[in-house]
Amino acid sequence: MTEKKRIVFPRGAPLVLRCVSLAAVLCLFLSGCGGDPSSNPKGTTAPTEVSSPPATSADLYCLEVSTYSGPFVEDGSEEEVENVAAIIVENRSEQFLDRAMITYVFGDKVAQFELTGLPSGARAVVLEKNRLTLTGKEEYTLINCDSSFRSDAVTQSDSLKAYSSGNVLKLENTSKETYLNTCVYYKKVNSGGMFLGGITYMLSFDTMNPGDVKEKASAHFTDDCEIVRFSYQTE
Repeated sequence: MTEKKRIVFPRGAPLVLRCVSLAAVLCLFLSGCGGDPSSNPKGTTAPTEVSSPPATSADLYCLEVSTYSGPFVEDGSEEEVENVAAIIVENRSEQFLDRAMITYVFGDKVAQFELTGLPSGARAVVLEKNRLTLTGKEEYTLINCDSSFRSDAVTQSDSLKAYSSGNVLKLENTSKETYLNTCVYYKKVNSGGMFLGGITYMLSFDTMNPGDVKEKASAHFTDDCEIVRFSYQTE
């Protein structure tokens, strides 16, 4: 039977992300999110430091269950929201996380957290995709987590050089090869150095011939963004 845990929010928290006191620090998504949630180690609502992961490792690790107030990034609208359910997830695998769908139940409400494009070792604050708001009194249960990883993800490129200025991304092909269907994937980064949102944005540069330099503008691309992946085909 899956353990239920009660959310407790600190008062007067200065951060936009209002976190529980690491109530879910030991909430593992076993075997790349494919495990039985009932086998997860128990969490604690007592204030505690983040400890080393247990001997049973996991590909995805839920560090905190919390609420978020600020621009809602998951649908690209960036409308202001308050007290939307959020989780902090870390990719502890050695591969690039392509996609994960994590499902919780808060009281009698189902919450879905969709996470894409998370590099190995990175953390992301993921907001509930339907803007579910919480009061802080709900009990929550991890129901399921489905995920897929990529071993072939190109997270850095010596031949494709990216430069940014404001909301413009410039891409240069410094190689002697032609790249087809060239795309750059990026995510927003919050003030704490974590990725903000499960959403991953994409800019398409189509065909990049040797020596090509192209620019693309996006309202979502700002100085607080970071490139997480390149994709292309060669002739």
